[in-house]
Order: sequence, then C-alpha cells, then structure tokens
Amino acid sequence: MSSAPGTKERLLDAMIEAMWERGYSAISVDSVCEKAGVHKGSFYHFFRSKSELACHALDHLWTSRTQPRMDELFSPTKSPLCRLAALMKNWHENATESLISNGRVLGCPYLTIGSETSNAEPEVASKARDMLNRFQRYLESCLLEAKARGEVVVDDPLETAASIFAMMEGYAAQSRIHNDPERVRHCAASVERLLGVRGFAGSLAEPEFTSN
Repeated sequence: MSSAPGTKERLLDAMIEAMWERGYSAISVDSVCEKAGVHKGSFYHFFRSKSELACHALDHLWTSRTQPRMDELFSPTKSPLCRLAALMKNWHENATESLISNGRVLGCPYLTIGSETSNAEPEVASKARDMLNRFQRYLESCLLEAKARGEVVVDDPLETAASIFAMMEGYAAQSRIHNDPERVRHCAASVERLLGVRGFAGSLAEPEFTSN
C-alpha cells in the first residue's frame, strides 16, 4: 500500500506530541492516526505497532529538533561555561513557551516518556534512555574542556556532568508537576554552586565568570 508524501513524518510528529502531552498509555494507534490526519492502513504501512512508532518518534525528535539545537547551544565558538549558561537560558525559554502554547509546562519529553514506559514498554524506555545519555554526553564534553581550560575545579568532570544532568531532570519534573517554568530557572543557581563559580546564570557574553 502506498502513502502520500509526508505521511510518516506526520505520524512521528503526532506520536511525540501525544506521548508528551497525554502520556504513552493514554493514546492508541487510532488516536495517533486521527491526530496525524492519516488512515490507519497508512500507519501499518510504516510501523508494526504503537511501541515501534514510539521508538522511531523518539529518534525523529532527537535528529530533527534536539540534536540541531544542542549543537547550536554547545558550539565550540563559545567557552564551555557560556555553553552551559546558554543551555540554562534556552531551557527556561522553552518551559515558558510550553506554558504559553499548551497551557502546561510539559518538561523533558525523554524523561516523561522513559519514566512512564520503564516497566510496561522496555523497548520504548530503552530508546528514551539512549536519548538522555546522548544529552548527558554534551555536558560531559563541556566539563572536560572547562576543567582543561581551568574554568572550573572539579575532581571528576564526568561525575559532575552526571550530577548536573540529574539536577536538570529533577527541575524539569518539578516544573511539569507544578506547571511552573520558574522551577527550571532556579537550576542555574544550583549549577553555579556545584561548579563553584559566580555569574554563571547571568550574561551570555564571553565570560564574566569568577571562582568562589
């Protein structure tokens, strides 16, 4: 069976939006097809099951949205601490925009989907973990460079990156639960304290960061 151009992409986008907004268990193949505006037969032309679509949708979200944005935020033309500051600023802007556009702060899609599917849908949960690990690797690379340049003094950059990432996901979960983007903004101050720098949450101009 043939499908119109763009059908697969509409299904992928519809799946991501539905999982992120409503949760994996709350949606069905029929509801995703309706949201995408495609016939159910077209769904089975591309995917064998809802879980297979979910895995492909997470890949699609990463390659089409997350990775390009992370590559921009973590451009090597910026100093490592400016990359982290840019990430914090962008994260708060996204949470605020989510509240305006959706009426709710949706938080991190990979965390939200991975948490829900961790027991019932191991393949989907595994894919979400992979995306979260990719995200964390940006932080690891950034802190390794920051330590090499003498911008931060940390014993183990990889462990510190993992701690920052855990804090970020915790604040993301809080922002979703409380429907409050300001919960995300407070993370920058926590990162400052962890790294032992001041000025981190301020200007994105080339560094005015100082050690505590």
